[in-house]
Amino acid sequence: MAEEGVPVAYSALRKGVPVRSRSGRRFGTLESVLDDPKGGILHGIVVATGAGPRFVARDDIERMTTTQVTCSLTDEQAGALRPAPGAGAGRRWRKMPWSAPDV
Repeated sequence: MAEEGVPVAYSALRKGVPVRSRSGRRFGTLESVLDDPKGGILHGIVVATGAGPRFVARDDIERMTTTQVTCSLTDEQAGALRPAPGAGAGRRWRKMPWSAPDV
């Protein structure tokens, strides 16, 4: 079993941490977060998967720690996630301070 880590706020999540389904299976890694432009309200996360970037809504996130994000999704639901949408009005994809600069 993976090290659970210390619980953190979404603003302290680190790019690249594993994102796991309810069963504990890793289905991707954290790419970025979607939050309110004024900050403080998490809408969801973008997960880098083998099938491309996928969006996980905040209601599907059970726990965020220094070492992983655990979702309430089953393995089947995680495998069926839709591609991450572009930023909509009133929302933004936020590159966290830990993000590497675009090359």
